[in-house]
Amino acid sequence: MVTDRQTHTVTTTDGVAISVDQYRAGHRDTAVIICPGFFQSKDTRTFQRMSEALASTQDVLAMDFRGHGRSGGFYTFSAREGADLEAVLRFAEERYQRLGVLGFSLGAAIAINTISRRQGRVQSLIAVSGPSSFEEIEFKFWTPEAMRTGMQGLEPGAGCRPGNLWLEKERPIDTVRRRGSLPLLLVHGTNDVIIGVEHSRRLFAAAPEPKQLEIIEGGSHAEALFRDDPQGFLRLVEAWFADMLPA
Repeated sequence: MVTDRQTHTVTTTDGVAISVDQYRAGHRDTAVIICPGFFQSKDTRTFQRMSEALASTQDVLAMDFRGHGRSGGFYTFSAREGADLEAVLRFAEERYQRLGVLGFSLGAAIAINTISRRQGRVQSLIAVSGPSSFEEIEFKFWTPEAMRTGMQGLEPGAGCRPGNLWLEKERPIDTVRRRGSLPLLLVHGTNDVIIGVEHSRRLFAAAPEPKQLEIIEGGSHAEALFRDDPQGFLRLVEAWFADMLPA
């Protein structure tokens, strides 16, 4: 049961203020960092419910990337957001011995890119609906499934302040090869029309062991997997962290 939730602000090396919610339930040594995707925020009902549920087994640090929620700056679509996660990791490493990271969509791409450069105390990574490269994202916005996902994602707290779309971006398909021995779980729905399931299949093929790929039949995009089936999603995530991030 969550006993305390506090909002903190950390600052990146390029001077952007990043907002982090810390859900504390007495797990002194272990925490999971939640990295939402584009247009999503830790302050939406979906991510608050997810954070509270996951805090039953470890503390949770839910962040907003630049240009989202209570964080400052403008979003660069994974080009500079690695600095945001780095700042949160420094904050977390001052407080916890073992860390897991749970990234969604572009948040998953940022997590793969960042953690492949420096693992520190991160001992486990879950990438949900992550792209193998930004340039290959399909985003079939005209389809009924994309419209449904988009409408459901319009919760209070969602939104984005976009910056330069054209900055050079790292490709997770390249960086995942440098991940070393960090355990990686890739999760993707077969009905994801924002980022197709083949992205996770390509990432899985490129990644070194240990790794696991979970394809959710009929599943949609990113946090919608939790929204559509909270218990099923939590069972998958909690089982992975229980094995790979023991308390």
